[in-house]
Amino acid sequence: MNKRTSLSLAGIAAAALFAGQAFATVCPNAPATGTPTQSGPICIAPVGQDGAGTGLQDQLNGITVSGPGIDVYNDQYQPSSWWSIGATGNSENKIVLEIAGNASVNTFGIFDPTNASNHLQLFGGGASAGWSTQLANLGGGNYMVTNYNAAGVYQGQTSATFGVTNLFGYYLDTPDGTFYSVPGMNPNSNATYPGGVPHMVAYAGDGSTKLNIHGVAGKFLPNEFLLAWEDTLWANSDLDYNDFVVIVESVDPIPEPAALGMFGFGVLLLGVIVGLRRRDAHNVV
Repeated sequence: MNKRTSLSLAGIAAAALFAGQAFATVCPNAPATGTPTQSGPICIAPVGQDGAGTGLQDQLNGITVSGPGIDVYNDQYQPSSWWSIGATGNSENKIVLEIAGNASVNTFGIFDPTNASNHLQLFGGGASAGWSTQLANLGGGNYMVTNYNAAGVYQGQTSATFGVTNLFGYYLDTPDGTFYSVPGMNPNSNATYPGGVPHMVAYAGDGSTKLNIHGVAGKFLPNEFLLAWEDTLWANSDLDYNDFVVIVESVDPIPEPAALGMFGFGVLLLGVIVGLRRRDAHNVV
């Protein structure tokens, strides 16, 4: 690879990380249903193919006990591509809801910024609403996951080593492929999200809203986030972002410039290569 090509790819890769979060989006109709979507930078349909009452706003209203609540259109938290575990060294995670035909096979976890194929699964396809995990940061890029079912019964442990200390992204693996919290690593939709479709939208706790998640009520704290996912490629998507919703706590979102400093520029090239390969493989138009 010559120097000019290297610099060109580096520029594209940098754009891939920022794309989807750096500009105002003109919201389209959902490709699968024709339903108008609302807001932006991430456009969400009030209802999808699952029918009335299943929209993300309806579902979050249903678990809100008191306080300001969560506005799925105007309370979107960004940046939300890269994350780290807070000072406790542990992050608790719980599945809030899954409304998806792929619920029994979708898997969710974290991925290594230096090697996007290096995954640590937090929830397998057999996990369902109410299941939880504890993600432990052991230092030096080493992580361990402990799994529990909805009744709190221990299910097992897994571990992985990443190429950077305490920095990761989230992923959702589906029959349509693997989608990432980094929009630039996902296939694009041309006009709407030319830098890559955001398949995840994040909401931060405000310390006032009280949620009841599977019988456990408590304030939605500032170090807690709801991550809501769309599990289908753009062409077939209803853009309801209710396919997999998980609450994660004791994590911190890391702005892209800080993330670049933490794991180096090489991963940017990896990001664009992964994105281009995925787009070619899916032949997204």
